[in-house]
Amino acid sequence: MSKYAAEIIDNTVVRVLVTPTVAWCQENLGGEWIECKLDGSIRGCYPGPGYTYDQVNDLFVPPPPEPDGPPRS
Repeated sequence: MSKYAAEIIDNTVVRVLVTPTVAWCQENLGGEWIECKLDGSIRGCYPGPGYTYDQVNDLFVPPPPEPDGPPRS
């Protein structure tokens, strides 16, 4: 059964891969990898690039919403 793993650099998700195991990513790609699930049933939500990983609470945090556009003068 496949797993989803998020690569974390400086507490930021840089990519998410489908993998046989999270350990496979750690052993073959190096770095820090955290398991995640599509349904968000662990770690708060399914992450994407730009999400933050909160180590204290073991949660993925979405980035703030983009502004709607340039300010009006």
